Amino acid sequence: MTALLVMAIATVFVWQRELGAFGEARAIYSFGLLPAHLFGIRQPAPQIDVVSPLLTLVTAQFLHGGWTHLIGNLLVLLLLGPLLEQRTGAIRFLLVFLVTGATGLGLEAASSPSSAIPIIGASASIAGVIGGLARIDPSARIGVPSPRRGQWLRVIRIPALPIIVAWLIIQVYGIAFADSDEAKTIAFLAHGVGFVAGVILAGWSERWRAKP
Repeated sequence: MTALLVMAIATVFVWQRELGAFGEARAIYSFGLLPAHLFGIRQPAPQIDVVSPLLTLVTAQFLHGGWTHLIGNLLVLLLLGPLLEQRTGAIRFLLVFLVTGATGLGLEAASSPSSAIPIIGASASIAGVIGGLARIDPSARIGVPSPRRGQWLRVIRIPALPIIVAWLIIQVYGIAFADSDEAKTIAFLAHGVGFVAGVILAGWSERWRAKP
């Protein structure tokens, strides 16, 4: 499931780029989450009224604003996603990904309900994956390729916990200084909400797996 999500997100990004500047902007306004549309403050213009505003809580997760945004999210998903998926199963992993993403995006939208600026990206979903792993198995180890002289490329295993802690520190800092120019364009609230939702959902998933 992790591989399928990575391929889907990457494919959507390539599709965005193939549309050209105008077409990509139209796609982002059509499938991205616009708070004013979600809360009924404004009605979508006919040319971007493609899917229900409620459905954009999901479609927005597969759109990204640039290569840095995309690669950062996919790298974390590739590193930590398989660890959580192994512990929850593919379907529950997908549920954690989509529900935490929608929850994070929805509450980010609620913080500025009249905004007509699209919110996009899988960052809240990735935060949900991180939160889920932190809940189920914070001692998990990540397999990372490591070149060594005179040998074939080998894989070493490093603890996931330092990565989770570093990510949390960045999010707390971002939320604390969310009014700064650097943080304005980053939905740190969505990240934080996604993380908490991931902790909760992964806990439920753990209980489901424990049932006979």
